[in-house]
Amino acid sequence: MKYAVCSALVLALSTTAALAESPTDKAMDAVLTQAEARPLAGLAAVRLHNGQPVYQYYGGFARRDGEQTVPVGQETLFRIASISKVVTTIGLMELVEQGKINLDHDASEYLGFPLRNPDFPNTPITVRMLLNHTSSIRDADVYVLPPDKPASSFFDKTHKPGSQDYHFSYHDGHEPGTYFTYCNLCYGLVGTIMERVSGERFDQYQKHHVLEPLKIDGGYNAAELEHPERLATIYQHLPTGYKAKVDSQPLKGWSADSLQAYKIGSNGSIFSPQGGLRISVQGLTRLAQFMIQRGTLDGVRLLAPQSIEAMETPTWQFDGKNGECPYPLSAYGLSLFLLTGAKDTNGKSDSPYPGYKGGLRGHLGDAYGLHSGFWYNPQNGDAYLFAADGFPDYDQVRPGQYSSFSRVEEKIFTALAGVQP
Repeated sequence: MKYAVCSALVLALSTTAALAESPTDKAMDAVLTQAEARPLAGLAAVRLHNGQPVYQYYGGFARRDGEQTVPVGQETLFRIASISKVVTTIGLMELVEQGKINLDHDASEYLGFPLRNPDFPNTPITVRMLLNHTSSIRDADVYVLPPDKPASSFFDKTHKPGSQDYHFSYHDGHEPGTYFTYCNLCYGLVGTIMERVSGERFDQYQKHHVLEPLKIDGGYNAAELEHPERLATIYQHLPTGYKAKVDSQPLKGWSADSLQAYKIGSNGSIFSPQGGLRISVQGLTRLAQFMIQRGTLDGVRLLAPQSIEAMETPTWQFDGKNGECPYPLSAYGLSLFLLTGAKDTNGKSDSPYPGYKGGLRGHLGDAYGLHSGFWYNPQNGDAYLFAADGFPDYDQVRPGQYSSFSRVEEKIFTALAGVQP
């Protein structure tokens, strides 16, 4: 078990003798300081077995405020990127269980405006298609709009077919429901649907119906966190040094006046349901336990086991030609990758570490200089949970040697897999 605090000198040159204990500690120290071209800012990781933590690592810094350096710790909140989609889907599935949403109904019925790819005007785009990235909707130039813009404006007539800001596939022959293309905008639409059927603002719905019942600190609105002092800044490590990208102090976001004037159900993208959750690896631990225990935690049940299984059941599988994705994708459920050991859309194995036997499902995160992982196996209670901050610019990230994960992610998986329970 490792609790490491690295100064700038340590990050740049070496780890101290005090930081090196077990072989896993040494491997994680090396990830923090050597796995990328320049040292990462911070790294937090937890390994579970039988649903319980058997190893933890916290190293580097969460943020630098002037001369103050705040270390990464158990409670450090990271903008966890696309792992947010899993937590968003948990909230959605509660509404499904209540009979307020049907996954196979036309999403237009819930959004309040017609949602159709003009190439396929007679094919409904369902809620399920939004969740599994087969809707034929594209991120294009932007997938978040300000509070005074309705979600319908993503698709208005100012967006011309084939243009850079057009949010549908265009003349590619792939009907909605048939082809996987990763889409963040779809989760902004999911958040909008959740607001319209619940009558609650997305960030507050998720807080009251998912995070608080599970006793998970964090939220989708940085301005209303209960513990803003725990929030990490997300950095990119450029040749000129660490550059703050998101969540630097003082925090920036939508103004209180704009949120006060916001019409619930008009544009859930403002809270970034696709990537805006702030959560610690301690929170990811509780989330993994909730999934492993089939929708319950500490005697609190949020979802029926059937809903968890529905999230994990493949709704799309790669057949060699029916999708594209930069990540290790061979099968996908509802907001969950399934790592089967098969070839992904890039022709690589989706195995996260050498000797992998299958069973993991979950999601990765990749945004603004942070890579994160939320991977669990309900059969044996294993989980691999991590947040690594301070990557170089996107085109400079070291690729994986054997998978579509980054090299840092491969090394984290390998180190955590070597932990003896």
